[in-house]
Amino acid sequence: MDTSVDSSPLKRFLAFWMGLGTFCAFGALSFCAYKVTGGDKDSAYEAASVQRSQVREGAVKAQADKLKVASVDLTAAVSVLGKQRDSGKPVPGTKVFEEWMKKQAAAAPANGGAKEPAGKPKEKPAEKDQLIQVSIEAIPGGVMKFKQAELTLKAGSSVELTFSNPDVLQHNFLLLKPGTKEKVGALADAMLTDPEAMKKHYVPESADILAGTKLVNPFGKEVITFSVPDEPGDYPYICTFPGHWRLMFGTLKVTK
Repeated sequence: MDTSVDSSPLKRFLAFWMGLGTFCAFGALSFCAYKVTGGDKDSAYEAASVQRSQVREGAVKAQADKLKVASVDLTAAVSVLGKQRDSGKPVPGTKVFEEWMKKQAAAAPANGGAKEPAGKPKEKPAEKDQLIQVSIEAIPGGVMKFKQAELTLKAGSSVELTFSNPDVLQHNFLLLKPGTKEKVGALADAMLTDPEAMKKHYVPESADILAGTKLVNPFGKEVITFSVPDEPGDYPYICTFPGHWRLMFGTLKVTK
């Protein structure tokens, strides 16, 4: 087989010009055919263009008609709204409001309110009957700890405790009898095999639990009320989600 290449400059020159001439001839032939057939004046194309323009203008007009709204009397509307919002009471925080409150207070006895005898001190509720507000929260970041590691309350006090959970994990709060943290913690770990553990909020059945919350979801909170034990001492509180109690615990110091 002959693999030699003819590198004659003359032949390459002639091949180039033959190709160029063929390309130009084909272009000229196409242009003539276009002119002869009247391609630059296609009446069907012009008619289609006019039809498309009419459809577009019709759609724009229909949309504009839908957006038309009835005229509104703004003055009348503002007047009606003003009447609806006017309660007849002055705005709180103003001097007029303070004077109005003084008049209401002065008129109260005349409306049937009985005045207390002068010089007689008001009776204060017993300290045990007062509802003490207490807040405790989990530390965020998955560290499994209470922010308040120690609380101090008087024996027999009535407590309203708010447990907040700004953490990404679920937590609860259980107040226990003294010396029972390990015992109740072991019961909580054992609930891993209980299919109903989540419904029970991982709160084991134990007489050593004095008060507690449900499992509080991340960024949630729960409020509970309970009475502080009458016996002074150190009462542990823990989170009984399995494994948490080893790190998440604190002490309620009950005093006389």
